[in-house]
Amino acid sequence: MKSIEALLQDVESSDPGIRHAAALELMNRGDERAVAALWNAINRPENANHRGTLVYALSAFDQSEHLESLVSLALTGNFEVSMGAFTILEDCTRAPESLERIRAQLALHPAEHLTQEHHAEALEALLALLQPE
Repeated sequence: MKSIEALLQDVESSDPGIRHAAALELMNRGDERAVAALWNAINRPENANHRGTLVYALSAFDQSEHLESLVSLALTGNFEVSMGAFTILEDCTRAPESLERIRAQLALHPAEHLTQEHHAEALEALLALLQPE
């Protein structure tokens, strides 16, 4: 079994297979140190087409500090990234301050700038989440 430190290094790998295996193992272990490493990997331009598993791994951790980034991923990522980010955001909408932060971030992503059909669907779903029940 690899150490947490070794897994954190593997998340930085240029090999998507190694990176994704490490992300899933970190998710399973629930070590909070994984959050920063996962976000670093997600934000690396060379990983732009290989972020779905990294976003999925974030779902095991509290992402309340990263709501704005998750909204951006939901509205700009490929289908897997978009849906993964939306799923995490769904769990973050219980706190009123979270709703305000999500609403503010949505204002930065006008519908006419969304490039994919799933981005428009994610926007609609996020707006629905913000509606009072």
